[in-house]
Amino acid sequence: MLELLESITYWHWIILALVLLGGEALGAAGFMIGVSLSAFAVAALMAIGVLNDWQHQFLLFALFSVIASVIFWKFFRCQNNDDEAGIINDRAAQLIGRKLTLADDVENGLGRIQIGDTFWKVAAEDDLEAGTKIEVYASEGMTLLIRKL
Repeated sequence: MLELLESITYWHWIILALVLLGGEALGAAGFMIGVSLSAFAVAALMAIGVLNDWQHQFLLFALFSVIASVIFWKFFRCQNNDDEAGIINDRAAQLIGRKLTLADDVENGLGRIQIGDTFWKVAAEDDLEAGTKIEVYASEGMTLLIRKL
């Protein structure tokens, strides 16, 4: 077994990196990209003669993999939260920011408005008259919170 570990060349690391990239193509959500880059880095260090011992190879591979995973997690974590897919099933949240004109009065802070083919329950801080320009600024459940423009 020890002879096998001592016979590892940079080609073994390149093959491992390509296998990891193939695994990424099957749907690892980006995680294996960093690990395969770590294998490429170890192969490059071996090719230029910096690494010779198999213990150092595996140690650097593990270290590079952890660093790449942390970088991947920090970089892509914020991108996943900025995605609009989070509100795809929340129809009320999709209407936030819309500017509309009231067709009916809003009395005692409550009323309804038609948007497309749907009637929505609305809530406002003030009473509003029909014809008032309003903006949807938030939603609570299926109730749209509106304010006068």
